[in-house]
Amino acid sequence: MKKDRSRFGEVRPAAVLLIFLCPLIGFWGCSSCSDDAQVQIAADAGTFKAFAAPPRDIAYGPYSLKVTTNAAIIAWEEKIWGDTLRHVEVSVSGLSPATKYFYRVNGNGAEKDGRLVTAPAAPAPFSFFVWGDSRTGNDVARQIGEKMLTTDPDASFALHCGDMVMDGDDQQSWERDWWGPLSDFMLYLPIYPAMGNHEQNSAFYYRYFSSLTGGSCFYSFTWGAAHFVVLCLDEGNSISSEQIEWLKNDLEENRDATFKVVYHHVPPYFSSPADDAGSEQLRTVLVPLYEENGVNLVFSGDVHSYQHHLKNNIHYLISAGGGERPSECGLPLEGMTLSLFKTYHFIHAMVDGTSIHLTAYDLDGTVLDRLTLESGQISEVSSSIAVSVSSQEVVPGGECQVDLFIQNVQNLDSVSCTLEYKKDEPPAALQAVDADPNTAGIQVIKGDLGGEVIVNESDNGLEVLHYQEQHIGGRSAAKIKVATIKFNVPEDTQPTAFYLVPRCILRDAAGAEIVHFMGGVKMVVKKSEP
Repeated sequence: MKKDRSRFGEVRPAAVLLIFLCPLIGFWGCSSCSDDAQVQIAADAGTFKAFAAPPRDIAYGPYSLKVTTNAAIIAWEEKIWGDTLRHVEVSVSGLSPATKYFYRVNGNGAEKDGRLVTAPAAPAPFSFFVWGDSRTGNDVARQIGEKMLTTDPDASFALHCGDMVMDGDDQQSWERDWWGPLSDFMLYLPIYPAMGNHEQNSAFYYRYFSSLTGGSCFYSFTWGAAHFVVLCLDEGNSISSEQIEWLKNDLEENRDATFKVVYHHVPPYFSSPADDAGSEQLRTVLVPLYEENGVNLVFSGDVHSYQHHLKNNIHYLISAGGGERPSECGLPLEGMTLSLFKTYHFIHAMVDGTSIHLTAYDLDGTVLDRLTLESGQISEVSSSIAVSVSSQEVVPGGECQVDLFIQNVQNLDSVSCTLEYKKDEPPAALQAVDADPNTAGIQVIKGDLGGEVIVNESDNGLEVLHYQEQHIGGRSAAKIKVATIKFNVPEDTQPTAFYLVPRCILRDAAGAEIVHFMGGVKMVVKKSEP
């Protein structure tokens, strides 16, 4: 027999023949050749035994699916001839709840043991990850997978908010964008994905994950005290009537869950330079259902950034920095936005009793955002940042004045703010004007807080300013000025728009952080008139 050499490398004829025939031989009495016999699972990896059958030639995987309190599915893709792949799923049962298991698959390409944790039979602490839009960013996607595993090696699973690959209809894209960077990650954590627009309702998505969905693209599962709902949207970001009806029934059936979490690719609310606040249809159709049924958290992707918005006691978090190049954010949504970051990132979540703790990390492990939700409690935020500008339109060579305020604050004792005054696309930057030439560095003008200024510096090389004031004395005010900044617009600045959005940390007299909504202003640089 002539050897066949494919894109997967050399395939030995005898091995190919055995792999091809073994599933059939299993029906003829060769139990060691059956698919089921190629998987071992145990709480102690030291108990694994040698396999009796020849190893399968595994192309993708193995990975775990549909993990429950007492069962799971172990899946992989194996080569049977040339470029022909066979999808294999083996159900394992008789497992114990809330238990860590190791699994081993008999295959070349499956040298490492997998790991999974079964769901608890009753409410118990567990943790999980959230991330999305890992497509095309292969090296970053791999790094984020590794960072998640080192952040919490005991996590139970991960949610993916869609756009797993660049082209869902192209197997090479799945190999390059998904299996290549994330195979090790999938070996240790089951993934529950939402379909993104780049998956394009592809046959590969259903091939790899249909056991989760039952052949649909929307599904749900319960883990401990939390119920998770996964939705999918079509190319027009609309949702089918069938899916809406299913969602109503699913939320009603799980009304008593301590936490209800929904995720889908496109967010109902987001900030973007297009000044688009999100999908009107999703806000009209889905948001009322979320509010009526006590949904606590909504995760989304699509907008390549980290965003955190709060509306009517529902936290809307966008995690779309899993590998695809991050995008600029626009203005904060008034009275809604708690955090905005243009960076690669992921979210770690810990459910413990009636609390859920979420932390967003960037690729270096820096904390971007923290959130703790208590079941049955209302998230109340009254304070906010406001920003005004002397002119919303300027020309190259012109100047403007920006004022920074805090609104509706109680017991304020310290303020720390950072403001970037540059943009990446197209590259452009303003220049801060020194308010006190007699003092070293570039200063901004102190506002009306009445405290001790301990940091007041602007860096026109990095295009960022830092301002910090303490010992304010427990100040309360409906609106109070923090600082005034004057900027010059360089002569060579091309027409563009700057989004001046400060990031501030406010603390009260006891040192506790004062949660507040973000604010900002858009300033447009217009072409000079001849």
